[in-house]
Amino acid sequence: MVKIGLSTSQDTPLSREGIPPDYISAVLRAGALPLIFPMLPAEHAQYAEFIDAYVNSVDAVIFTGGPDLDPALYGQERLPGCGNVHPERDRIDLALAKAAIKAGKPVLGICRGIQLINVALGGTLYQDLQAQLDFPAERHQSKERNAHIVHLAEDTLLRRITGVDAFPVNSRHHQAIDKVGEGLRVAARSEDGVIEAVAFEDGYPGLALQWHPENLAEERTDQQALFHWLAGIAEQRK
Repeated sequence: MVKIGLSTSQDTPLSREGIPPDYISAVLRAGALPLIFPMLPAEHAQYAEFIDAYVNSVDAVIFTGGPDLDPALYGQERLPGCGNVHPERDRIDLALAKAAIKAGKPVLGICRGIQLINVALGGTLYQDLQAQLDFPAERHQSKERNAHIVHLAEDTLLRRITGVDAFPVNSRHHQAIDKVGEGLRVAARSEDGVIEAVAFEDGYPGLALQWHPENLAEERTDQQALFHWLAGIAEQRK
């Protein structure tokens, strides 16, 4: 059985750890077993060893949504539009991302997950689209399930998985990729040019998306296909 690890979705240091149920349902529909990685105490003597143990215990990893990444991680001063950060979660998510890629595990980044993977590979973020690109606040922050269209780049893994060149997505973010991380290529953009997906240039089995496919997957095969792909490629690489 394929086992897929999911990063915790803890939003603040004082909130409970957990995972929104749509992530679990999408993984189960793909025929895989979801396993949630709990937070680790930053001062634990075996921190690095446990990170490797997490990664080695699964066949693939999903990086879930959550709070803004600390801009200090990509060499910037924090702007007023940046939201609250969670340094402990930044630390474990970055460690997990680097360990998973080093171990050759297939990865899927979702919302915060695309930003995390980009920063882990040396990229930067727009801290606040409204302030930095003069976008209306609601353009990428909507409760609608079909908030806007994303257009998929040609000859990309994302096109091959979904079988389409464009589709509507939900949109609940105010940050996005600015400088693309080393070894990544843009796989999709919104109609206004915001980067909505990236993949690895060398064919590494990794995708990262700015929207939340887990919320759409039960009713849309193009979104559930992303979780089937992750489970399938993980099975092949076991």
